[in-house]
Amino acid sequence: MTINSELASQHLETGDRLQQSGKFEEAIALNKIAEVYYDQQKYVEAIASCYQALRHQPDFAAAYKTLGNILQAQGKIDAAMRAYSKAIECNPNFVEAYVNSGSMFYKQGLLDDAIMYYHKAIAIQPDLAAAYWNLGKILEQQGRINEGFFYLKKALDLQPELAK
Repeated sequence: MTINSELASQHLETGDRLQQSGKFEEAIALNKIAEVYYDQQKYVEAIASCYQALRHQPDFAAAYKTLGNILQAQGKIDAAMRAYSKAIECNPNFVEAYVNSGSMFYKQGLLDDAIMYYHKAIAIQPDLAAAYWNLGKILEQQGRINEGFFYLKKALDLQPELAK
């Protein structure tokens, strides 16, 4: 989805006005605007929208996850990890934050931590193919071929297009 800057500005202004009215739905709207900016690689605007959403709703896990994604895209791994941790703190069953944390641990070479987070994601959402796939790849990398194969097969059973 592409949105022009003028329209995005109008959305932000609307979000600011609605934020002041104290409605949670508006924090959701601000987070969606942040996601649009993120998709456009307009990171400054995306971060500003996340912070607006969080000022309105300080325990809004989705906004922390979006913020983590933006920071990760900028290569700010530690800050992204803090955002994902805050998302999990706000919502201990937020599976996307666990998967994203697992990916961040993997990128840092902290494979045991990544494995733990993927297991948590699977425990919360047993049909999440991406978590099985990522877990399987890490286990293969560690030389745990049989275990890795089990998780990769499970991922493909759930989402066959992963093989492509």
